[in-house]
Amino acid sequence: MALNPVERRLVDLRQHWEAFRADQSKRLLVWEVPDSATRMLQCFFEAQKHESEYATGDLFVVFDAPFANSIQYARALKQALAGQYEASREALDAQGITADWQFDPQDYPDSASGFLGGLRSFGSGHHAHIGHLVAVLMPESVADDRAWASWLSRALDAGPPERLRLAVIDSIEAPRLAGLSAKARELTYVDAPKIDALATAQETFAQEAVPGPVGVFRNYLIGLVTLVEKGSADQVKAKAADAVVFARKQKWADQEVAVSMLFAGALLKEKRFDESAEVYRHARQLALQAAAVGHPVGRQLVLQTWFGEAGVHLAAGAVPEAAKCYDQAAAIAQQIPNLVLAIEALRMGAFCHARVRESELATERGFQALSVGERLKPDARAITTLPLAAMDLLRVIDPERVGLMEGIKQRLDARVEASGAAAEARAADLENSGDAEQFRAVEKDLAREIEHGAREAAQELDAVAAGGNEQFVDIFSYARELIGPQWPLGTALALPAAPRAGASACIDGVAAS
Repeated sequence: MALNPVERRLVDLRQHWEAFRADQSKRLLVWEVPDSATRMLQCFFEAQKHESEYATGDLFVVFDAPFANSIQYARALKQALAGQYEASREALDAQGITADWQFDPQDYPDSASGFLGGLRSFGSGHHAHIGHLVAVLMPESVADDRAWASWLSRALDAGPPERLRLAVIDSIEAPRLAGLSAKARELTYVDAPKIDALATAQETFAQEAVPGPVGVFRNYLIGLVTLVEKGSADQVKAKAADAVVFARKQKWADQEVAVSMLFAGALLKEKRFDESAEVYRHARQLALQAAAVGHPVGRQLVLQTWFGEAGVHLAAGAVPEAAKCYDQAAAIAQQIPNLVLAIEALRMGAFCHARVRESELATERGFQALSVGERLKPDARAITTLPLAAMDLLRVIDPERVGLMEGIKQRLDARVEASGAAAEARAADLENSGDAEQFRAVEKDLAREIEHGAREAAQELDAVAAGGNEQFVDIFSYARELIGPQWPLGTALALPAAPRAGASACIDGVAAS
């Protein structure tokens, strides 16, 4: 049976893997790919559990523990190795493989070499049943890229045997491995397989056609998305017009809005601001019509068009126009209700009004954001933009005092970073000679230093806040009550860049001729 497009990519990845495996001088594979290709690589690793044309015969063990620091990471990997093996015992027995490997993570130090020692032990215990043992390191988050690269370098310094390999995915958009040591680079095989997620999707849809209008329109959409990514706005317009005609025939009002917003995003990409804003307004009329007849996502689409147009105006420098759009978005979001987006619309509205020195209007929207935030569950407030909205409100009232607070936050961050770097250096020194107690001492010292720094910074910040006027003090207290004692030192204080217009998942309005 012919392979589908995804399977063909998996076969290609198998060939890339085999090229790395054949190079006996290398121990670490770094696959450099765009973020959009990560899912395909994850699929490849998962597929190695099954017999197929793209199976390599090697055993891939995926580790996704986050990297906070070297010691924590090594311990988490050892625990994951033990846990995954324990969970696989029955499956191994079913395959006729005696699952008798014994592994206690505490018997190995919390270091890169300690983790490699655990892998060596596992590989030795089951060498007759596996080809190469591959540890795929895919941390869900990395707190310090330099420390992560240093940890990998030390893992390679531990001298993994030829049949023990490591594999890492490195993002082309945000590479993390620049800090690999020169010695580690000699053991590293860098590969950049060509994986185009959009092309794969197009081929898949073409090969696995869905009958009827849904399948036809799906092809329109994937073509549009591809053109937005790779083509010109005029090309998108031509394709979008056809998609709009088709959607209208099917009476798919929501899809017509989506197509329109894709077109608006393409225009924004080319900085055709006036045209993009006009298409967003057209999309909004379509969305309003859908809402008027009770379409279940009608008002959500209206909301997205307001956010989209606001972003266009911000990108064009038309801040007062952006403020008007955010005000409208805030009203719609509260009607739906979508409190998270209501807070964001009010925050951005306040930001815009502050930019044009309309302090009273900015303050009013800031208060509204806090009021909306009060309606959220307490544990949800800190993961919205409410912490930023509160700080922005204080900034309008007393920018100099907020500047002092930001300075405290920056000094705390620098202190935490320096403490982490010192702990990493100690962990590196202990790599091959430290015992469990020494590694625990490093962690305890790091935790103690971070706690001490946070306590001093909190005292300093409270003193600065208490020196403000009555309104400033009241807002500070109210915000802390809403968000929690971790605010504001535990959240970002600086206002992030304005959201890019057109980033919405939906598409802009195109008038069909």
